[in-house]
Amino acid sequence: MLKPHANIRTIIFDLDDTLYDCNGTLVLRGRRQVAKTIAKMINCSEEESYHLQTEIEDKYGIRANVYEKIVALYNLPNRYARELLEEFIHVDISNITLFPDVMNTLKQMKSQGYKLILVTSGEKQVQKKKIDVLGLNDNYFDEILITDRTNGQTKRNCFKEIIQRYNLKPEEIVCIGDKIDDELAAGKSLGMVTVMFEHGRHYKAYLKEQGKHINFNYSIKRIKDLLEILNLETS
Repeated sequence: MLKPHANIRTIIFDLDDTLYDCNGTLVLRGRRQVAKTIAKMINCSEEESYHLQTEIEDKYGIRANVYEKIVALYNLPNRYARELLEEFIHVDISNITLFPDVMNTLKQMKSQGYKLILVTSGEKQVQKKKIDVLGLNDNYFDEILITDRTNGQTKRNCFKEIIQRYNLKPEEIVCIGDKIDDELAAGKSLGMVTVMFEHGRHYKAYLKEQGKHINFNYSIKRIKDLLEILNLETS
């Protein structure tokens, strides 16, 4: 229970691999799509080029640019790295769905008066399309923010703006996501209550090197587990 933090007023949610299964849908779809192009470039099978991507990610870490590594490994023109990344990012976004308990949990929190904010990072148009396909809109969230790292935006700066805009104290905010070195580190540094969502490749990467990272306050496997943390009845 969240007894030491009973004054919580706002919940900040991450999107990818927090509200829906990005790793099991779009990431795999993107890797399969790019595998076709890589196979032609390096004269191998699509299955081999698919496994090459996962092997490089395992070797160099979740934050590494897989396609820069492949281009360097096979002495390909540098421009191919950007082209492959663009192909990976602009994968078909249809048929993605929220985790089963998300909608009911958001509705229950909203009915209890919590301010709900969605903060996601990535290419703006791609993230907007995901939000639209998933059926998330202002009926559930008081605000939806997309940070664009290419313009130097960070989630930490975004969180600071939220604190100022809504006249909040950091300890009045719960931040939930799957990335220990992104939204959770940002929230923790500002004094927010942090909740790790145990899903996806970022969480798996965290498990391999837990000692290198900050400690979060709570860890959950389902979004509806937030209701227990907030000391609300689950339905």
